[in-house]
Amino acid sequence: MSTPRLLALVLVLAGLHLGVDALAAEVVGTFGAALAAISFGPGDPPRRPWLLRAVALGLVVTAHALQRLGLVTDHRLDYVLLIVANVLGALALLGFLRVLRRSGLTVPLRPGERVVAVLLACATLGVVAWILAALVLHSIRDVAVAVSTLCDAVVFTTAALLLRHVLPMRGGLVAQPYLLLAVDGLCFLALDLAHALQPVPGPVFAPLSALGHATGGAAGFAQAALVRRGARPSR
Repeated sequence: MSTPRLLALVLVLAGLHLGVDALAAEVVGTFGAALAAISFGPGDPPRRPWLLRAVALGLVVTAHALQRLGLVTDHRLDYVLLIVANVLGALALLGFLRVLRRSGLTVPLRPGERVVAVLLACATLGVVAWILAALVLHSIRDVAVAVSTLCDAVVFTTAALLLRHVLPMRGGLVAQPYLLLAVDGLCFLALDLAHALQPVPGPVFAPLSALGHATGGAAGFAQAALVRRGARPSR
């Protein structure tokens, strides 16, 4: 997918989330992950991580639909669904990394890149520690935020590592989904911090959430486009 088209897709999904219907935008993102999964054959290694991600996004849609319809009273069920969704989402990213390592396509980090990687990991751990320290863990909401924090940190750091490994492939096109997933993880990690420090939603919540959902949703479409483009016969 060309960069202008990808940016347009992210803007459309963010606009759908902010200005039309957030739940509809999440459904579209789930469809994108499912499309990425089915674009691979049954024996293709990346198929399973994309299926995991599609299930994770589907659980988020289910939890938010239950909240909207008022079908949950004490919010335990929807928070449990969100906790499971976050764990599956993190496992999906680790699955992508496992697939890449087994393919033998990983690239050794240069000394300067190792320094950047260590600094990035330390900064991420610092944010995670800050969030966890701000939570009292007396409610299912706090537990959900804590789990979300850990999982979003895994998503962000793993996607950033994947991005480094695949950046040289096909002129950077292979990196598109992982760049989007890295932005997704970073946005939701920032949201976790906002939730921990400010339980009542503030003005920053909606744009961050929209960007996170938009980039995460667009990742599936970008991956499906890459697979379709690679399957075309050369002329």
